[in-house]
Amino acid sequence: MATVPRTPTPVQHYAYYGDVYGTATLVNGSGYLFRAEGERRATLVSYKDVDLLLYGLADVADMQHDVDMAVGGYHAVACGREEGRQ
Repeated sequence: MATVPRTPTPVQHYAYYGDVYGTATLVNGSGYLFRAEGERRATLVSYKDVDLLLYGLADVADMQHDVDMAVGGYHAVACGREEGRQ
């Protein structure tokens, strides 16, 4: 039986830390690497730090944005919802 090496994909969230927006990448056993938007440097933040707010997974949010743009953009998404209409 052959074994396939596992190459884990980093889990990345859109995040807010202190008063700065950016992304936070999960680092096993350490916490999150927070990178401010447009910055190359990252700050290691503890799992327990109450100033770190994690939002949606970056890849899922980016994919949903692409789908929304493909169906006509923000206007089409906002005006095309059928929820609650009879």
